[in-house]
Amino acid sequence: SKAKNRRRSLATTAMASMHNKRTKETREAEAKGETGPLIPPRKECPPDKQGLPPLSQLVPQKQDREYKLADQAEYWCHPSERAPLNYNDCNHNDTYYQIPFMAGLTNGLKMMLLAVIRAFEENRCLYVTEWNHLMMRTDKTQELKSFIGRYFEPIGLPLDNENVLEARKKGRVEVSHWMKNWDDRVKRRMHGLLHNITSLGYENMESTLLKRIMLQRMWRLQPAVREESCKSLESKGGLDEEYMAFSVRRGDKDTEGFEFTKSIDYIIAAEDVSIEHFNCHMPTIFVATDDCAVMDEFRTMRPEWNFVSECENSDGHNGFILSDMKTWTLEQTDEHYRKFFVELIGLAGAKFFIGVTYTNVAWWAAYMRPHRWSHKFLDKPGQSAIHTLDVW
Repeated sequence: SKAKNRRRSLATTAMASMHNKRTKETREAEAKGETGPLIPPRKECPPDKQGLPPLSQLVPQKQDREYKLADQAEYWCHPSERAPLNYNDCNHNDTYYQIPFMAGLTNGLKMMLLAVIRAFEENRCLYVTEWNHLMMRTDKTQELKSFIGRYFEPIGLPLDNENVLEARKKGRVEVSHWMKNWDDRVKRRMHGLLHNITSLGYENMESTLLKRIMLQRMWRLQPAVREESCKSLESKGGLDEEYMAFSVRRGDKDTEGFEFTKSIDYIIAAEDVSIEHFNCHMPTIFVATDDCAVMDEFRTMRPEWNFVSECENSDGHNGFILSDMKTWTLEQTDEHYRKFFVELIGLAGAKFFIGVTYTNVAWWAAYMRPHRWSHKFLDKPGQSAIHTLDVW
């Protein structure tokens, strides 16, 4: 198709230019008289891990897959086994919650998820209002009428629902501001707390499990979006068996006071994980990143490893900056989120996920995943990554 040919053309240009782009990490190394990214020494496989059979012989593989993806990834490539939330099953005589959809995307979804959980806990009806940087454009013809409607199945009651119109007319509306949920450890659903959601039949459900279940019931990609994302992920190769995933976030995060985690730290962590969870076998590594220059860094440090990403099939932009979105066309918006949804499913489907906690992508991907042991966050010394996940 024309869209695919255009993406290939953009990707070819981007990959050619990536060799001429130098990241902050590389420039710092060169300033110290070093050339290229630092190459960490390889770790030896401990004797008790040697001689084990290949991973493919240890893990039963499905024979009836629709996509050639590991089971955990393919799970997200089908309609959820959990029923969608019934937003009409609420007390229409009570005050309605108006939930503002904030930017950026995973931050906004995180706050929306907490607000939706609270609404069902109180048996309150809800609707979502959208107007944020995800939609606003300098060229008004390129603005999105609805971000949710473009990519997701509906969340909340429609704005033109007669009950919503009646509640708004009579002033029976309360704005569910994000701070009302975030600043309350109970409403924030911190790990280890128990909750009752009577309207959904949930009794004494632990916070982490509650958020995982409600995420699946609330956040549902439109079928065409999900299918395109899974086909793209499948095309990478090497993801049909259990794999590892990196999440590398750069872009505008340094302006928020965060220090980027170095590429070498991912390599060192991956070798530890391969020994502990993959029997010294280094699986394919799926890399989700807003800075495609990291792919050259990883491949230079470990040329024999199989790194795959959506960078080869995207425009190769280096570093997501929220404020830049105002100049995007609809085509650029669709391309950015096409890549992003592939990456979310890729992160969710990995047996083990290595990332950083200074991005909300890590939060969302962690709650798409089934096991708390299967994450490693590369926080700076003195910080506790698991504590960060607990309070998220």
